[in-house]
Amino acid sequence: MNPLDRPYAPAVYLCQVREGVSCGACCGLYNQADLSPESLEARLAGRTAAFARVPRTVEAIDAFGRAAEGWTPATRPFADFHHCPFLGLAGAGGKQVGCLLHPEAPGNGGVDWRGLSYYGGMACRTYFCPATRHLPPAWLAAVGQSMEHWYLHGLIVTERCLLEAFFQEIEGRIGRPVRESDFAPGSPAAALLRAFAALKIDWPHRRADAPGPCNYFFENGAYPRPEVLGWGPDRPASRFAAIFRELDSAFASPADLRAAEARLEELFRRIAAALVPGCGVPEVVIVAPG
Repeated sequence: MNPLDRPYAPAVYLCQVREGVSCGACCGLYNQADLSPESLEARLAGRTAAFARVPRTVEAIDAFGRAAEGWTPATRPFADFHHCPFLGLAGAGGKQVGCLLHPEAPGNGGVDWRGLSYYGGMACRTYFCPATRHLPPAWLAAVGQSMEHWYLHGLIVTERCLLEAFFQEIEGRIGRPVRESDFAPGSPAAALLRAFAALKIDWPHRRADAPGPCNYFFENGAYPRPEVLGWGPDRPASRFAAIFRELDSAFASPADLRAAEARLEELFRRIAAALVPGCGVPEVVIVAPG
């Protein structure tokens, strides 16, 4: 929870942003078969309530972990990616994802129990996802400012390549680097960034064998994303090819591809117009009579 308890601290801390906005993706939060927000929140709330009754001893905590592990579906999208049974709801109002073993978690009395987790306390204290390590601070700040709920925040913040393609497209259109102030909370641009992030959830062109909205963001080559599937022997070419790939896309026809391109084009046009008035407005060509 506290970025200062880690030997490495990123320029922009996005694990715990503010009340309601946090990320537990590196703990396998989304590596489950049923990923509806309602189901996931109910599971986390149940764990949190159950853990509050657990005596703070090694034996009791280990027993809780074994029992809670049974709540996790056996058919995880990424079999080799652990889902931590000590993920729960944290914060004053219990409105964000957090670690039940953290010393600041209720009932722990300042004792750090994270050494009992699957990867151990050192990993919990030192790991940060590739996005927070490699993307520009202004981009990361824009994401953190724009999100309103932990569910969508955790799904998008770990998408290094998707966010890179998104912000590069924006910067190419507005002719300058993105600034943190461009995506101020409550701004039209922030709402549009959330709309882009929501494509992770409702993308209609996701290929049939995709793992769903979750992703394997560890850059060890274990679960590489395949190229975009097309309707012929060659994958379709598009200026949005990188985004389509990161959304696990497949297109059954040229019409499907055009529809996907039109959706992204409209979204980027509106973002550019919000950041630079007039930038996203199509140029009007006046033809002289005669």
